Amino acid sequence: MNITPLDIQQKRFHVGFRGYDRGEVETFLDLVREEMESLLREVTELREFRQTYDERMRELHEKEETVKNTMIMTQKLAEDLKENARKEAALLVKDAEVRSLQITGSAQQEKAKMESDIQELRRRKHHFLQDIKKVIQMHLEMVNFEEGGSDVKEEPGQG
Repeated sequence: MNITPLDIQQKRFHVGFRGYDRGEVETFLDLVREEMESLLREVTELREFRQTYDERMRELHEKEETVKNTMIMTQKLAEDLKENARKEAALLVKDAEVRSLQITGSAQQEKAKMESDIQELRRRKHHFLQDIKKVIQMHLEMVNFEEGGSDVKEEPGQG
């Protein structure tokens, strides 16, 4: 049974012979009513506070959950970015190695071609010098022949 301050205020007692002093009972009932009103106000305020507090706590829990999820997603994103950077770096290194091998191979081929060209030029120089020596030798023999032949045979009328 819920008794309100109004119930207390409206409560009337039967007065009998040698009953309670009506003024005292009413004064006491007024005091009880005022105290009950005060307690009910306090209980109402506390319930409102509790409701506000519960709502605020729920909001804070939701925000906390959102922050946690955001942090987890951020951490995962950072890890994914690091992993992607590692993979990209590995690809760049691999690409650089392949290009290095291609450049080295190309340089070695160029070197071999140049060495071959140098050998060919040396061979040609050698043949050219041999040919020049033969021509000079042939001219020297001709000069010697001419010098030796002009002493032996001088034709009259020439010279």
